[in-house]
Amino acid sequence: MKRTQMMLLPLLLSFVLLAPVASATGPRVTTTLFSAHENEIHTVDFPPYVSTDVVDGGSVSEIVRTALMAAGIDADLSIHPLKRMVNYYLLQENALAVMGRHLHFSDVQRKALIIIPVMVMEEQYIYYKPQHPDGLNLDSDHLKQLVYGSHQDEDVSRFTAAGCTVKYGNTMSLLKQLRRGDVDFIEVPPLTIEWLLDRYMADEKEQFVSLPDVVDNEVLYMIFNRKHAAGEDAAARFKQALAAMVKDGRYGTILDKYLGAEHGKLYLRRLESFSAGQGL
Repeated sequence: MKRTQMMLLPLLLSFVLLAPVASATGPRVTTTLFSAHENEIHTVDFPPYVSTDVVDGGSVSEIVRTALMAAGIDADLSIHPLKRMVNYYLLQENALAVMGRHLHFSDVQRKALIIIPVMVMEEQYIYYKPQHPDGLNLDSDHLKQLVYGSHQDEDVSRFTAAGCTVKYGNTMSLLKQLRRGDVDFIEVPPLTIEWLLDRYMADEKEQFVSLPDVVDNEVLYMIFNRKHAAGEDAAARFKQALAAMVKDGRYGTILDKYLGAEHGKLYLRRLESFSAGQGL
């Protein structure tokens, strides 16, 4: 009994210490797994766009918080290390919303969701030079001999159709798999690779090589839950607020702050082009 009381005491103390944070007003960024706030928005750590290791949570975090505040939506933005945790909160706990990429929902699940694009990112293929000193050849004859490193729920149909083997992991684990030779190449936004290598593998940064061509555009979405009592109304207000930010320049100003004016304009144009193509 004494052992149980000693184990519970730190947990109870943490709830007491966190209580003022949970009752604060305005959108917040947190890594907590428990919140007293009924409006939860969950996302996965994805530096430098969304991360507690980046000032103010990163560019996308600030864009989302600004849109939420403009829409009058009081919500917690909780950042998790694993995508399956985010999916759990959306599909099992009926959270207000989640934010993520590489969407993989069934037709039935999609009917309960409202999906809004927030940012469009370019992606490039990355390989580890010591494993491929002569470069990486991705023609059809070579693909069937290679292993592709994929993120969870990423569309890998073009690789499997070519006979390529697929292994899975988050971005950091995929970089380690590249170094070990467990996978031959991965597909990631260049800014994410640069941030992770600078932080965790600076001595080996030059060994990770990006193929020059942009191979894909990856979209980061806000996904509102119709099963949440406030889901549909919050989605409509958030979408309107985000569109206003793009139109009046606040969206671009935030991108310039984090990414520089040149990169900011490219991201803004990609979002506008994608939204127009989707009829949004």
